Amino acid sequence: MIVIDPGHSGRSIRSRTTNGLLDFDYPNQPEMTEVFDISSCVADGLRADGYRVILTKRRASDSVSLTERAEIANRAKADLAISVHDDHGQGPAFQATYSQRGVSSNGHYPTMYRGTGARRTVFDQPKVAKASDRAAKIIARERAAAQGRPVGVRQNSFDGRAPLEPGNLALVELLADVPWVYNEMGALTGGSTTKRLSLAAETGYAKGLLDGVEAAVPIPGRSGSTSAADIRSCLTARR
Repeated sequence: MIVIDPGHSGRSIRSRTTNGLLDFDYPNQPEMTEVFDISSCVADGLRADGYRVILTKRRASDSVSLTERAEIANRAKADLAISVHDDHGQGPAFQATYSQRGVSSNGHYPTMYRGTGARRTVFDQPKVAKASDRAAKIIARERAAAQGRPVGVRQNSFDGRAPLEPGNLALVELLADVPWVYNEMGALTGGSTTKRLSLAAETGYAKGLLDGVEAAVPIPGRSGSTSAADIRSCLTARR
């Protein structure tokens, strides 16, 4: 069971988690449409290859809180969940995966958390974090092969990004009880922050995500057959 979480919501959302953390999301175009199309085509490919797949949104314009997204994956007891984002403020050299474990320094992993003071919430699920770390490294490897550029396993930072809660872990990953890998890619195209990604860039990203999920969560006795051409055809039809 794979859960795919296309980033952003059709309207701004401000609510509170049970720990009092601000659950904040907002519309962001063209990213919102791009990553929904990419996620949908990855889902189609995974299903064709024998996986069960749930998307956290039915349409690009749906508004779903980060709490609800995590709950969808938790209820499904997902073997792996992935968030799919792109950043039109970053050039294509920026490619990243983020796990629930962070990045080790001399073999030591940091405390993963969001919030300050009484709201500070720590992700304290070592087995889930370890599985997330493993999957993030595999997805980064497969994305690099499909996209033809290095993909780093990084640690996020939400410090100084008000109104977002400070910390080093995406809120949806913090609230999840299942392994979750958050994905980003630089989407600045031709110097424009509003120009849609090329079909080739979307295809490479989608193919890397699909191959990464299938390598991280293999189905015994089966191998994937969804090709880059299949994904390109799917994305072309959605444009």
